[in-house]
Amino acid sequence: MPGAERIVLADDRVVETWEGGDPAGAPVIFQHGTPSGRLQAALGDGAAERCGVRLISFSRPGYGGSTYTSPSLASVAHDTLQVADQLGVGEFAVLGASGGGPYAIATGLADPQRVKAVGLAGGVGPWRLVEPPDPDDPDLPLLALVDAGDVIGALDGFREQAAQDFERMLSLEDAAMVDAFFEGVPGEELGWLDAAGREVWAADTREALASYDGYARDNVAWGGAWDVDPAHLTVPTWLWYGEADRMVPPSHARWFAQRIPNATVIVRPGEGHGRTIFAHWDEMFSALGAGSPAP
Repeated sequence: MPGAERIVLADDRVVETWEGGDPAGAPVIFQHGTPSGRLQAALGDGAAERCGVRLISFSRPGYGGSTYTSPSLASVAHDTLQVADQLGVGEFAVLGASGGGPYAIATGLADPQRVKAVGLAGGVGPWRLVEPPDPDDPDLPLLALVDAGDVIGALDGFREQAAQDFERMLSLEDAAMVDAFFEGVPGEELGWLDAAGREVWAADTREALASYDGYARDNVAWGGAWDVDPAHLTVPTWLWYGEADRMVPPSHARWFAQRIPNATVIVRPGEGHGRTIFAHWDEMFSALGAGSPAP
């Protein structure tokens, strides 16, 4: 049965977790996107059960009720290992969606003996390095603060940005809020989001954005200089990207593939960001659970 709970780590921090799929299946830990939280994994619950996967997720620091910590990819990787310990998980695979991709890589680096496979579904890279950024991108001045050592100023700026972007949306009823979240996304890109999925999305969005700390933390952790190096990742890694993805284009897959020695790139023709991540759970779980590339 899918379930959510709060666990306490060794340093007394709280982490909110979610579990679904097959309780006796091969464990896959899901790193949610940005901004979202543990409940996003519930979108893959049925596929996980079909594929014999024990699906586990947790809200990263600052999302929902998970205790906030300073921006870092590596620290979340160590949190992932602690969550696995507390849930009685030994070896596992990790799947990172969108903004969760860098954390999936960090987890594979943290314990390559224990993490048997890494998957990125539209996983963001260090985007200022992947391709020349738009000089008008509003994130650039905030990341310049990070580069200059003013992390607190950058975090405050991303919190203000989130308030501008999300406060009106969060004031709406659930159905209208989900519509507002996906405003401008072509209908054919939302075939994966059925009525049950919309309920999951609404619940996850409200929980994750109880504050804007997680959103700000993510943007600094993977928008600034990374504290992990993908070139050191040795476990089998799958890079699933959408040919038509405008948020995280295939150039991110190429950047990772040039650095990760054991990577398989799958670019899905004609697909955008959402379909790339949420319409292919079965293939991704099969790859990560069986240790062989998915189509």
